[in-house]
Amino acid sequence: SNRWLVVVLDIFALHGGLAFLFLVLLPVSGDVSYSIPEEMKRGSVIGNIATDLGLDMARLTARKARIDTEDNNVKYCSVNLNTGELVVQERIDREGLCAKKASCVVKQELVLENPLELHRINIRVQDINDNSPQFKEESLKFEIRESAGKGARFMLDEAHDGDIGENTVQGYSLQQNDHFKLNIKSKGSGRKYGELILDKELDREDKKEIVLLLTAFDGGSPQRSGTVVIHVIVLDANDNVPCVHLGWQLVHDRAGPQSCSRRLSGVQSDRGGRGLRPELLAVVSYSEIH
Repeated sequence: SNRWLVVVLDIFALHGGLAFLFLVLLPVSGDVSYSIPEEMKRGSVIGNIATDLGLDMARLTARKARIDTEDNNVKYCSVNLNTGELVVQERIDREGLCAKKASCVVKQELVLENPLELHRINIRVQDINDNSPQFKEESLKFEIRESAGKGARFMLDEAHDGDIGENTVQGYSLQQNDHFKLNIKSKGSGRKYGELILDKELDREDKKEIVLLLTAFDGGSPQRSGTVVIHVIVLDANDNVPCVHLGWQLVHDRAGPQSCSRRLSGVQSDRGGRGLRPELLAVVSYSEIH
């Protein structure tokens, strides 16, 4: 059964200052729905709209069949008047149209004249895996003191993917290394992120910097991935005891020519204020007793 579209025309008469309201009933003969993947090439066939609506294909030209849009939006498709096919006219990018919405529907209208007839067209746009996971930064930097205990955790920035469902980020992997392992967690929204867990204690005197590669991957086919470099700077801790070296050195001073003294010098592996500079720590004088 046909439905009717009500169009209200508000006309103001210049002579006499009278206003008139006209109600025009336009027949809406039925909807038709299609489901297509995004990013179909221009000219690709969506479906045969003449057949699907039971229209007389021979009269499409005479009735000036054309596609219109609601609210003057983009005309994403057009009608081939010779075949009755609905074809892609403009790029249909799901992410650009609907972002992260679970459902994405493009609404168009088929208009025919003599008599005037409207058909609503609902085009459901399906997501394809056309985006790779991406990190906000090109590299991540952590400064970790070498005294950090095993099991210490460090939250990593999550990767983002313009796609939805299985085509968005599904997990992460960490480059094989001696000190860290990766733990994957989920937020309330279902988005996944990673944590670095210290698995082996750090030693700045052995390694001052550690470079790791973190990979984010989606669940699409073919699978897409993105990477970020992690720089771990190992900070010094006061974990080295000064080592004192003893040595004999003759010192000619007021104690007399037969006196000698012992010079003590110390060195330490730690940096900054914690490290000792090689220097004279003490002088102990001895005199020969006759």
